Amino acid sequence: MIMSEPIQWPRGEFTVQEAVNLNPALPQAAVRKQLSAAIAAKTIVQTRKGDGKIKGAFQLVKVVGGN
Repeated sequence: MIMSEPIQWPRGEFTVQEAVNLNPALPQAAVRKQLSAAIAAKTIVQTRKGDGKIKGAFQLVKVVGGN
């Protein structure tokens, strides 16, 4: 698996499953790993904690003044 493989994130708030569905060429583990890296880099934030009944939700951080 190549970590530099481009990944497409859903617009707005999304779940892990929606991100996996949007990137069918990548295994779910790769999408989850890139999501974790993006959260650590503060480019994605978790907007809702998940549990057994509710899926966690995430959202891209808007970059102000970026090129």
